[in-house]
Amino acid sequence: MPTFYDSQNQPYVLTEQLGRGGEGTVYACDGDFEMVAKIYHEPVDEEKAEKLLWMAGNKEDQLLKVAAWVIDVLRDKPDGRVVGFLMPNVRAKEIHELYSLKSRRIYFPEATWHFLVHTAANLARAFYLLHRNDHIMGDVNHGNCVVLADGTVKLIDCDSYSIRTDRLRYPCEVGVTTHLAPELQGKNLRGVERLSKHDNFGLAVIIFQLLFLGRHPFAGNYLGDKDKSLEDCIREYRFAYGNNKEMTKVEQPPGTLSLSEVSPRLAAMFERAFLIDDRPSPREWIEALEDFSGNLKQCTLHPGHHYYNQLVNCPWCEIESQTGLMLFPFVTSDIDLGNDQPFNIFTVEKLISNLGVNRDLPARPPKPSVLPPPSPGILATQKDNRNRQITIVTVQFFAMVLLMALFGIGAGVFFGLCLMIFLIIFLNNSEKVIRDSLNDTLLSARQAWSQIESDWLSAAVPPGFDDDLDGIRKKIDSYQKFQQVSVKQLKTLREDVHRRKFAEHLRSFSLADSEIPGITREDCRMLAKKGVRTAAEVEENRLRHFYEVTDEMAGKLLDWRRAVDGKFETGDDGELPEEEKARFIQETSGNRRRIEKEIEHLFASLRSASVFVRKKQQGIYAKTESVAKEMLQTESDLEKLGTNSSAILALLLITFLTPFFGGIVSEMSSLPTRPSTTQTYETGTTSEQGGKDLLSAPVVPPAFPDKNITDSEIARLSEAKRLEYAGNLLIQGNTFIETQNYSRAAEKFRFGLRFDSKNVNLVNQLGYALYLQGDYDESLEVLDRALKIDKNNTTTKNFIGINYLRQERFSDARRTFTGLTQKDPDSLNGFFNLGLAQEGLKNYKAAIKAFSRAIEIDQSDADSHYELGVCLYKRGDQKGAYEQYSVLLARDELMAKRLYDVAELEAYQRKMNIIGEIEQ
Repeated sequence: MPTFYDSQNQPYVLTEQLGRGGEGTVYACDGDFEMVAKIYHEPVDEEKAEKLLWMAGNKEDQLLKVAAWVIDVLRDKPDGRVVGFLMPNVRAKEIHELYSLKSRRIYFPEATWHFLVHTAANLARAFYLLHRNDHIMGDVNHGNCVVLADGTVKLIDCDSYSIRTDRLRYPCEVGVTTHLAPELQGKNLRGVERLSKHDNFGLAVIIFQLLFLGRHPFAGNYLGDKDKSLEDCIREYRFAYGNNKEMTKVEQPPGTLSLSEVSPRLAAMFERAFLIDDRPSPREWIEALEDFSGNLKQCTLHPGHHYYNQLVNCPWCEIESQTGLMLFPFVTSDIDLGNDQPFNIFTVEKLISNLGVNRDLPARPPKPSVLPPPSPGILATQKDNRNRQITIVTVQFFAMVLLMALFGIGAGVFFGLCLMIFLIIFLNNSEKVIRDSLNDTLLSARQAWSQIESDWLSAAVPPGFDDDLDGIRKKIDSYQKFQQVSVKQLKTLREDVHRRKFAEHLRSFSLADSEIPGITREDCRMLAKKGVRTAAEVEENRLRHFYEVTDEMAGKLLDWRRAVDGKFETGDDGELPEEEKARFIQETSGNRRRIEKEIEHLFASLRSASVFVRKKQQGIYAKTESVAKEMLQTESDLEKLGTNSSAILALLLITFLTPFFGGIVSEMSSLPTRPSTTQTYETGTTSEQGGKDLLSAPVVPPAFPDKNITDSEIARLSEAKRLEYAGNLLIQGNTFIETQNYSRAAEKFRFGLRFDSKNVNLVNQLGYALYLQGDYDESLEVLDRALKIDKNNTTTKNFIGINYLRQERFSDARRTFTGLTQKDPDSLNGFFNLGLAQEGLKNYKAAIKAFSRAIEIDQSDADSHYELGVCLYKRGDQKGAYEQYSVLLARDELMAKRLYDVAELEAYQRKMNIIGEIEQ
């Protein structure tokens, strides 16, 4: 084993190799477990040796608390050349083992976010002490910072630091690019003077990684044409979590904590650290993190979740729900500093109930039944087809008249038949292409809908979900039984202790040493021979039947025994001796925590399965909307396009009736009192009118009931007739809504409800008409009736919600639209209206979240961009409001101008121009 010598020529024998790096190898020191030695691979130059000697001679207690500082140099022989140095043996894990989920489960299995925040503050303390001595780490990275089990942070590899002495500064010539400041990216670090602001950048990166669970602040989804490396993003200040996505072109990764979910103070410090050069110092981080740690609260659903107490909802619950990962355990221990709730089986029950898996799916997805308006192209085609039909019928009529006049009735009919066949073929072929295209589209949409229904049924429960659910239920039963058995065991142990102490008490009272009235010394010797020496043996049954003591003597002994019993003081005799107590706790806690961990692992499996199913269901919902829209639109277009049956019937009647009228006219022309001009006029008039009647004959006008009809007359109508009247009145009322005649619309809907009082569409439309009139209270009363008919009707709930908004009942509106958005996570109107409700409650943060979701659903929605900009302004984020103004400029200039005025963006723009000029 190699031997080296310190500055006092004391030998150090090196044994086991503990680690190996690019510069040297670390060894254990024989007989000294608190010290390790680093021996360099290459000869140490004079400057390096001087640096190590200075560090060894200037070690301080404060530095030794936070850093593996140089304790002494090591030489190859007494007074020889320096080949390495001694440093404290730090038994800890590199900091990335804490913030990485996979390794945290192994090395810090019970660490919560509160513990990570605590560790981040300790990291800042270590840098503070280093900088206070005017030293710079330089090579900041996740391998040079290690964490102990209690969250204490130590800085290692101190020999590479930029060390300040009284006469010079030793350089640091290395660095890891992922933690290197933007101004140092791509530079040769040899000869570069390392400053505290460079360290402050690396410190901010590691703090961010701790708080954001390993996410690098510059690792996001780049929105530009070409990919950017992480180093490129750092150099170009493309912070992925800021509010200036339009400028940085980097989007925050999904399923991650948002910058708005830490305190505003920390959020502003991260933006300072990553967007400008005025980076927060370690002291600022210490103060901000300590303040933040004191403002964390524990999730009521998940005891392992801690989050900022100004947030309405726990962000970790949402992220775990989105990703299916278990980021933090709900089995916690003393490692965490946040007075955690103990493991509670009801917590597990609540977690299971909130998995979000819809296990009671309907037979099929809800299919809309109201046809949308026909598309503009179909309206134009329908108009052209109608004009074509009228033209063809008119041509056939005049052709028949002309042919009969030229060739006679017989020949005219023959040629007219030929012409009619040609015109019918022409008429059918004229719209065949568009009709076939619509039919093909409708067939494809219906097939897609059938596939959706099939997929929907298969998405009810994930594979193995029920098995895991049964498994966790059994574990819960085992846990509860274990708890009950543990309580009984503890009770039994305490009773045993009590019995032992009581027996010792009785044995401490000897008959020979006690004064017992009526019992002589001779009696005591006689009783001793029979085995009765202490109060422990004085028992009534044993005295009378086993020891054969007289009744008189037994009575005196028992009186004495009762007196002895009365002298026993219970005190804390129910408490176990420390040794037994420790053994019981070790046995029970080990078994208990094993079951708790098994429950936790099963729950993690359940959550992953639930996320899989929920995403599948959401995917089906997304397809449902587009397929249903295409199917209903095609049905509406086909219905509007109509058929050629009216025109064909008109052609047949003209072709076969015109000869009949022609014969009559011919006979009348032979009478001297009727001039030919009159015959021609009458014939022409009759045929023309007949042609118009034939075209309109198949179009039967809708039937409407007499407005004075009585309830008894309505009761005598058939059900089919009542439903027909109700449907026609619904259509008529909707027509009045389109023309903004809301009072007439409400009148028609009320009339329709007399024929079909359970028609939820009529009730909804009546409520909507009243809303449009401004009769909000009456509208809500009507819509309440609709809920009694169909409590799950989303149209009803939407109408109720917009009434609440008009009445400024924002809490009721929020509750309503929250339920609607949970049911339909892709509802643009739902999230927009939810945002209006939150804005009315001045809960601008929640409103921002709702409007942002609405924009995710439809980025072209100008109203959502406007309201988001207003809320950002009210939250004090003029920068974000300006971004929304920039987006609106391309979509709606009038609304953009309105936002510009409301959010006072002129002053902000002027301020940014000044800053830009200063920076240039």
